Amino acid sequence: MIYKSIILTGIFISSMLTDAEVQLPEHPVAGGNCGIETQAFDAGESLTYKVYYNAGPMWLSGGEIYFKLQDETYNGKKVYHGISEAVTYKSFDWFFKIRDKFETWMDVSTLQSYKFYRDINEGGYTFTRSYDWNRNTNTIVSYYHNTKSGKKSTKTLTNADPCGVDMLSSFYWARTVDFSKYNTGDKIPVSMAIDDKIYQVDIRFEGREQYQTKLGTFNTFKVKPLLSESTVFGKGEGMTIWVTDDQNRIPVRIESNLKVGRITADLKSYAGNKYDFTSKVE
Repeated sequence: MIYKSIILTGIFISSMLTDAEVQLPEHPVAGGNCGIETQAFDAGESLTYKVYYNAGPMWLSGGEIYFKLQDETYNGKKVYHGISEAVTYKSFDWFFKIRDKFETWMDVSTLQSYKFYRDINEGGYTFTRSYDWNRNTNTIVSYYHNTKSGKKSTKTLTNADPCGVDMLSSFYWARTVDFSKYNTGDKIPVSMAIDDKIYQVDIRFEGREQYQTKLGTFNTFKVKPLLSESTVFGKGEGMTIWVTDDQNRIPVRIESNLKVGRITADLKSYAGNKYDFTSKVE
């Protein structure tokens, strides 16, 4: 649950995506040219987020989520290997223990992912899922293995958007969007593969806002992924993300409203950022 809030921060988005459905945009996602607008990061970057659960006056420190990016070669191609892990604190494990790991292998120029791997351990529910993404045929072969029951399945997804993203590559793709050229209310569409389905997701630009965090005060872009009602989220606009208004475009805070309470993820530390934090004002 906690992790899924950061990666549909994959859109920027995601960890609550297992239980969340995504609202379809009103317009189709364009395919074909998958060039990215800007380059916001390099291999060697690492980000750490601290995650809280809040209900009324109660605030609980839940755990941490880590992102790191490194250079690799995959099938003879130079790629970014993105790795993200979510770990609850031992003090939170009694309530809901999480040990999740996500990996993606992305083209360095387009951020198209060639392979995606997900290893989940949430409250005793354990499974692995991997994608092999054929960008020539626009197909995805999805492999699922429930490590507790032993159940396995394979499914082929066809007609995948040639510029689509997976749950982790979406986090990096969204950071390449140049929000400075958008107007308040504009929507940026993206196609995302989640489990055995492909969804169309909108990111709505909410404008600029100065936002105070424990790391300081930042000039930010405010964005909202559009979600429909689910078993976890409220309807429509349950998530808000504040992204640095500079060339790094790093989320400094992510808030996800639940039917009871909300989950907040705050940027705790960073290293290897490509550019200076010119958005930091104090």
